[in-house]
Amino acid sequence: MAKRSIEVPVEDAAYDALAEEADRAGIPVQELAGQVLAHEAGRRRFMAAAERYATEWGPVFDEAFGTDRPDGAAA
Repeated sequence: MAKRSIEVPVEDAAYDALAEEADRAGIPVQELAGQVLAHEAGRRRFMAAAERYATEWGPVFDEAFGTDRPDGAAA
């Protein structure tokens, strides 16, 4: 996979926290920032897929297992 370089404005406090974490990890700030962005993109894709799955299959589970539980939560 090709890597792209972009410039993203970051508030000073956020950059400082990222720089500290990068220093602890022993990697450049830009590399850590890339890892954080890639992780967030993956998390967002996962959450979108989970929401789509729940929307499409939630009614099927409700029909098969019901929605009444002793703790009041949906099945």
